[in-house]
Amino acid sequence: MEIRMMQAADIPAVCSLVRQVFDQALAPDYTQEGIQTFYAFIEEEAMRSRLSDGGFGLVAFVDGDLASQIELRNNSHICLLFTKVEHQGKGLAMALVEQALQICKERDKKVAAVSVNAALSAVTAYTHLGFKQSSAEQERNGIRYVPMIRLL
Repeated sequence: MEIRMMQAADIPAVCSLVRQVFDQALAPDYTQEGIQTFYAFIEEEAMRSRLSDGGFGLVAFVDGDLASQIELRNNSHICLLFTKVEHQGKGLAMALVEQALQICKERDKKVAAVSVNAALSAVTAYTHLGFKQSSAEQERNGIRYVPMIRLL
């Protein structure tokens, strides 16, 4: 496995990976409004804008194939964390989270926690990654999620 910072040239492949995994694993449980909201969030230009506005991302490759990605904003919030279905359960997400948290701490010494709005089906995975539920399930623009936090 190779992990490195996401570069502008990676954005099309990252958006494709996220959409593929979303369509396979999450979209069936979303409303049409939620699906459209999510698709708008993962458009290439939207990702470019977030990354140029102080956000950052990491990508993980397995045998040269893009297998997983993480994107953060404000050094304190995970926007996206997706792993191809065939690579799930192999520690890629854990490796990405740990490296991303190190970067957050290096970039901003005052960051005390990282948050995520976990998809309902991802709460168990985020719990395994050290996150705890911080408030009740919520819904915004057709997307249901559980706010979670991990103290640093």
